Amino acid sequence: MKNVRKVLVPALAIALGACEGAGGPSSPDALAQAAGVEFTAQEAAEILAPQLNLPNQPQVVEALANLWVDYFLLARVAAEDTTLEALDVSVLVEQNQNQELVVLLRDQVVQVDTAISEEELREAFDRESPGARVRARHILLRIPEGASPATSDSVRDLAASLRERLLAGEDFGALAREYSEDTGSGANGGDLGSFGRGEMVPPFEEAAFSLDVGGISPVVETDFGLHLIRVDERVMPTLEEGRVQFRAQLQNRRVAEAESTFVAGIMESAGLELDAELFETARTLAETPDMELTGRAASRALATYSGGAYTLGEFRDWLLFRPGTLRNEVQGASDEQLDGLFRNLAREELLIEAARAEGIEVSPAKADSLANVIRSGVKDVARQLGFLVLANREGQTLDDAASEMVRNVLVQVVQADREVIPLGGVSFALKKQFDARIFRSGFDRTVEKVTELRAQAPAAPPVDVSPPTDEAPVPDTAGGEG
Repeated sequence: MKNVRKVLVPALAIALGACEGAGGPSSPDALAQAAGVEFTAQEAAEILAPQLNLPNQPQVVEALANLWVDYFLLARVAAEDTTLEALDVSVLVEQNQNQELVVLLRDQVVQVDTAISEEELREAFDRESPGARVRARHILLRIPEGASPATSDSVRDLAASLRERLLAGEDFGALAREYSEDTGSGANGGDLGSFGRGEMVPPFEEAAFSLDVGGISPVVETDFGLHLIRVDERVMPTLEEGRVQFRAQLQNRRVAEAESTFVAGIMESAGLELDAELFETARTLAETPDMELTGRAASRALATYSGGAYTLGEFRDWLLFRPGTLRNEVQGASDEQLDGLFRNLAREELLIEAARAEGIEVSPAKADSLANVIRSGVKDVARQLGFLVLANREGQTLDDAASEMVRNVLVQVVQADREVIPLGGVSFALKKQFDARIFRSGFDRTVEKVTELRAQAPAAPPVDVSPPTDEAPVPDTAGGEG
């Protein structure tokens, strides 16, 4: 992410939002606060103002404030203990444990016969022809939209007559150049090049793969029109060439089908219902996942099912673990897409509950291992940012030292001299453990200060745009050696 515009311009492109604290900012100039330390609008403006390529917008200020909160909290934790044992990663461990529970449930409950006989393997291979490719030509005749029956019949008669001419031995390429309405391939004698299964619409694909080399297809109708197809070349791998891979594909498919059947049964028995009236609220949460929800609002159910519900509060927490790109997708999602998303999220909860009902648990040793892996990853990020060597000078507090180092990192980020390292779910864990707030009232104030600082900056020296001259420069001999 060397391009700083890609990093700072999107409102939620970097970090996770922190809540606007009750009672407002502790000082009029506060933009953010973390663990009792302030990041002011003036400080943010001094970082942003010199970077004239960055738009002076509240979204940029918000992204910078979020990144400051993330990095300051990480720097402060690392300064107190470079092992990061003080960092509470339980919320991250729980996320990983839930994923592990679903995997264990499927391994324990979903039973599937993956034994595949030689006969079954060969029949499936002949039916699916994996890896097969053909090189083909076609002639396309379009039926105009809204055409009368007489017009449609005329096009069909032309297609039939062209097929007769091809079967009689006329040159396919010449007829394609003369009659085909596929402007891309027609000029090349109808040549479509080589393609495999899944690359063409089904009726066309079925006809092409059923032809022998040199064979002419019957008239094939698709949404594009009427086609006449000739196959010029076929590449058909043998079972012996891909036996191991194809057997594994079939086995994986059987497992996936069994898992799908198992999950469908759980969903059906749960009686899942969604509240579409909350979809717009969900989009708002995706835009501003740090917005405060009252207890009543957080408990409102996006999805209800037998014995439980998936709430707005849970959805907000889910958003806080997700990158800004995904949250942007949620904002622009249709009702149908949100319906699918919430069904999937509710399904995960149902699977976790089913795992616990089966007595499946993640062992304490596994949980400790997960915590160690997470801390190791966080420590690596802290090392890359230079936070593990953070030390306060004489007369300087650790808070001041952390603020100074984070400011230097942010300056390098906006100058595109350093890549942003997003903290992802670790950001949520830090903010949950420590008091962290973003003050939206400071966004416009920062923008105003950036405007003021840029106006005060000295103008760039004029650029010499005079045309080059062929005259030799006059040497400066004043003061030279005689």
